Amino acid sequence: MKKYILFFLLPLLCVAQTKENCRSREYVILGAQLANQSYTFSKLSYFVNSQTLSIRDIDSSVFYIQESIRAIDSAIILASDSELLALDYSNIAKKFATRTYNLLKAWQQTNNINVRMDYAKQATFYAANAVTDAYHASFYFKNCKEKEEKKDTTPPAPKQLTKLDVDQTLFTLLNEHLEEKTAEHKKELTKLSGELKMSKDLAKMEKIKSTIKKIETEDAALVQKNKNTKEKLTSINTQIDERDKNINTNIQPEETVFSKSMKRPADEWNKQIIKDAELPMGLIYQVQIGVYKNAISPDFFKGLTPVFAKTVAGGVSYSTGMFENVADATQAKEYVKSIGLNDAFVVAYNDRKKISLQEAAKLEKK
Repeated sequence: MKKYILFFLLPLLCVAQTKENCRSREYVILGAQLANQSYTFSKLSYFVNSQTLSIRDIDSSVFYIQESIRAIDSAIILASDSELLALDYSNIAKKFATRTYNLLKAWQQTNNINVRMDYAKQATFYAANAVTDAYHASFYFKNCKEKEEKKDTTPPAPKQLTKLDVDQTLFTLLNEHLEEKTAEHKKELTKLSGELKMSKDLAKMEKIKSTIKKIETEDAALVQKNKNTKEKLTSINTQIDERDKNINTNIQPEETVFSKSMKRPADEWNKQIIKDAELPMGLIYQVQIGVYKNAISPDFFKGLTPVFAKTVAGGVSYSTGMFENVADATQAKEYVKSIGLNDAFVVAYNDRKKISLQEAAKLEKK
């Protein structure tokens, strides 16, 4: 599955800045946001008529709902015993998210188009319920506000996050919270042990012993979860280090091929989709992306420029780039395929009329 870019750094930073007894609320909100992403991709997979894109959308939906379950589970683990209503709604949200995940996995295991449509529809419904109940749970978790401080009102520059970046933040926070929970248990056990030694009331002693046993059982589970979290975090950090070492040596296709597009820098093109526009005269190459039943959001074609939309009998036909030679167009096609649009191919036009690539090659040599 392609690693898609996520845009929710701000909520994660908010989690890191909240007081230790208020983090369940932040986690369950994050779970709702992730479930909403899963809902979006499940719904999109139901409407697209391209098998390749439908598979990609389901893969994205599976990823987001897995992360949502993890975030909601973290909220449940870190909740206090007094937040009963919040826990109830969190568990309901987790149940719906789990149902969504199971339906999406079932989708991946069948090739029957009608069954897939049904699974995608049900997954969309359950994901929407997970979003609603996770947000509902957030109303009943503690909401501690930091003291008002003078803050820079300048909006931060948007940052693109990969799955690794998101996982690193989630596991770092979860590791920190588990260690805090373990420390709290240690203090509580010390306090209870002292009370047990001082007490002479048999009934009270039995109650203290029962509480100690319960905390020790929870501690055993926390130790194992903390161990797994540390191992996962170490693996993620190693992968990020390797990625960052090579980041400066990797030239992205959009910095080369698409900036050559008809000798105009990429940022000079209209960043929105150009609809039903006439091509320039002369020999032009484009990369044909595909025909879709419904119009697609410009965000779907991130990194491609310019993107053209043309109304056709089967829906809307999308293409990208305008190149003067087949070499640049072919390089652009490989990039388009690398982001998951595997049906892409090169097409040629001369004086706005579509011609074969063989005819184009002859014209290009003149």
